[in-house]
Amino acid sequence: MREMKFQDLGRGARIELAKMAKHLGMKFIGYNPNAQQVSLEYKGKGITYRVDELVAQYQQATKIT
Repeated sequence: MREMKFQDLGRGARIELAKMAKHLGMKFIGYNPNAQQVSLEYKGKGITYRVDELVAQYQQATKIT
């Protein structure tokens, strides 16, 4: 599988990542475009995800079966 590389498209990208995190029950904290990581809060704990992992989890959660 090819690694996905997300560009830092500014505030719009952060808004979309925040929406994905909220849908998954997490709070968006920040995005590091150089490391391709997203910082989130879940049940009071800080978590760092690779962006492609967060997107994959979101896609799986929103998949209509």
